[in-house]
Amino acid sequence: SIYIFRTLIILSSFILFLYWKNNFYLFKELKSNNILTNFTKKFFYFGLFSCIFLALHATFLGLDIESDLFQKARRLIITSFIFFEISAQYLLTKSLFNFRVELKEYINPLILKIKIAFVAIVLFGTVLSFAILAFGNPDTSFKHILEWNYFAFLLIYYLLSTLLWRSFRK
Repeated sequence: SIYIFRTLIILSSFILFLYWKNNFYLFKELKSNNILTNFTKKFFYFGLFSCIFLALHATFLGLDIESDLFQKARRLIITSFIFFEISAQYLLTKSLFNFRVELKEYINPLILKIKIAFVAIVLFGTVLSFAILAFGNPDTSFKHILEWNYFAFLLIYYLLSTLLWRSFRK
């Protein structure tokens, strides 16, 4: 099962890359059509790093190496994935909010508001979870529940992204 799961996570990191790349190209097209004046590319770079760290996380799944350095590196990788993914989501959602007037014909404003609330909730939950992990001593089941629920929340973010955009070509 580890081989199937690992392969699917690596595939997910590639699909995640396509998501961030396509958002970047969409913003570039909106700029070339003079709908947007300028936009920040930070969301793409943070998204790219999240893909890299997700692939690294999957690569090390199932390896049981008795080394404190290895365990710390694994924690750093999953923490980096979470940090970069949350940052990319925040930056993309912030850009959408900043350009909401220019994009009013292309996006659903209700979904944008839901997306903003969702990112705020996930950001708060992430900070709270990191505080528990840093200052508490949670057991392994807490960590696994946290990791799986985090991935489920990511799927909700991408679903909201799908629902956000109206037809781009009129």
